[in-house]
Amino acid sequence: MCRCEEVCLEEIKRSILEDGVKTTRELKLRTRAGMGFCQSRTCRPLLEQLVSHYSTQLIPDSSDLTNRAPIRPPTLSELAQSRKDNSV
Repeated sequence: MCRCEEVCLEEIKRSILEDGVKTTRELKLRTRAGMGFCQSRTCRPLLEQLVSHYSTQLIPDSSDLTNRAPIRPPTLSELAQSRKDNSV
């Protein structure tokens, strides 16, 4: 289902059916589906369909999932340079 975070269909279904997840936002927080590099741009429609199907709720007109730009982690050279600057 979510390729970025490697969340499979069975985990999604288990969260909805057994854990009582009712919205895509709850699903995202419980399973990390939609939190990967694409920020749910790929898996959001499928997640919304599954939540709608198994919880008998309508697919919302606007998603409750937000897209955020991924934060770029610092490189090792940047970290080494900051350490060097602090020790002098």
